Amino acid sequence: MKVTLLLENTCMYSKYLNSEHGFSAWIEDEDVKVLLDCGYSDNFIQNAEKLGIDLMLADYVVLSHGHWDHTGGLKHLIKYYKDHAMARKPVLLYTSDDIFLKRYEFNWDTPVGLDVSKEVMEQWFDVRVTPNPLWLTKNLCFMGLTERSNDYEHVHPQTSQQLRDGKWCDDVVDEDTQLAYLHKNKEEVSVVATCAHYGICNIMEYAKKLTGANQIHTYLGGSHLRIDEVPQSQVDKTCDYVKKQNIKNFYICHDTDLHCKLALWNASSGSKEAGTGLVLELE
Repeated sequence: MKVTLLLENTCMYSKYLNSEHGFSAWIEDEDVKVLLDCGYSDNFIQNAEKLGIDLMLADYVVLSHGHWDHTGGLKHLIKYYKDHAMARKPVLLYTSDDIFLKRYEFNWDTPVGLDVSKEVMEQWFDVRVTPNPLWLTKNLCFMGLTERSNDYEHVHPQTSQQLRDGKWCDDVVDEDTQLAYLHKNKEEVSVVATCAHYGICNIMEYAKKLTGANQIHTYLGGSHLRIDEVPQSQVDKTCDYVKKQNIKNFYICHDTDLHCKLALWNASSGSKEAGTGLVLELE
């Protein structure tokens, strides 16, 4: 499997690519190509072109969840397809129609949800909604909804609110998902996450369960740990878990504040820098 970060909060040294608070990754395994999230703007498209990646070749477009820093670029991808006379429909995967819930950040007085309707999506994609795991190749799995295996993650809501049944309520992002890759040795699994709203411990344990692996090889993605949103006890428990995993490559990035990023970095001997332009090849 080959993973290229098309978009992340920061850029790798001397890559000269656009970055923003968002996430987008291009994943290739066997002959299958997957676009995971679209960032906030069209920056991921510009970066793909600079990196020689043809987004028209995507077999799957996966939306991890409904927040704008992961879905805001979808309308730009649709325009890109339209401008290039895209003739086929890639499969668009997400776990739940909760992805369309209106979301609002009252502290900023701004909407922060998906701004493309399902009807528009269906004009350009083969839209498939599945809460269950789906194997995209014999080794690459769309994880669906994550099972919780602890009592300290996926507990505290976002600062944004979601509109459900006509009422503004806590935004816990139940629809969040990610991808797992079972290595050829069948003993290791790698995870490509985005925000990790279910928590990285829940996600890595579920990746092991889905694939039958007993070891995390690589984790790439966010942790959604920010000290203004979660208690220090959650950060500590997450670090304790990471220490015990002996993860070979630990790329903690998007949606993790500096305090938590430093704590996680020190928790793993496999910590490495992530950013726009990062390329990983895993077997």
